[in-house]
This record gives sequence, structure tokens and C-alpha cells, in this order.
Amino acid sequence: MKHRWFPLTGLLLASVVSVGWVAQRGYVKGTLVSIAERSRDRVLFYQVNTPIMTEDAYLSATIIVNDTCYDGEYDPWRTKSPLPIPWKAGDTVSLRLEKRFFYLKRPDGIETKFEIVHKGPATEHRECK
Repeated sequence: MKHRWFPLTGLLLASVVSVGWVAQRGYVKGTLVSIAERSRDRVLFYQVNTPIMTEDAYLSATIIVNDTCYDGEYDPWRTKSPLPIPWKAGDTVSLRLEKRFFYLKRPDGIETKFEIVHKGPATEHRECK
């Protein structure tokens, strides 16, 4: 009877830890250093050893948060749709940071997901100086 509370305690501890793990991180304020629409070539297929390529547009953004500079890229899921640029350089923006992504909050409340391609101190980055 004494050893019955060990599994119950472990189950209770696991449930509390899992609820804390799933909790969503909050928004932080950051400064948008630069934002630009860029493009890159992508190979669609090869025809007789000749690459058939297409041009893909993407959005590149650089943000400073707490003396850390983040470079991110947004790839639209629709290739024909125009890229959303509701921001301009120098704006203070709300964003949510994760390990490999940051989510910029638009003025209408929708989040735009950027993949982090570079992270470093703001003093070393060429655009953040």
C-alpha cells in the first residue's frame, strides 16, 4: 500500500510538465532593420541535360530583438500571389520567437512565418550596425 503513490505522483508530475511544455511563448518587441522582396532560381526539371528553371520570389527581413539580430525568409505557399509587405524599415514590430522560426504580427493581427537563416549579435551583423 505504501508504494502505490509513486506511480500516481509520477503521472501527476508528467501531466504538469507536459502542460507547461505546450504553453505558447509571448510576443516581444523588435525593430525591423530591413525588409525586401528578393528572388532565386529553382530547377523544375531537366530536359536533355538542360535545366528548366523558374524564378521564385521570397521576402527577406532583418530584425533586432534584445541586441540579437535575426535574418529571416518568408516563402509564399502560392507562387502567383503578391508578397505581403505591410511593414517598412525602422518600424517597431511585435513578433514571437521560436528555435527556427519567428512570426511577425501584421497590423490586421495575422502572423507571417519567417524561417531564421542567420542569428547573431547585433554588433557583428552588417545590416544591424
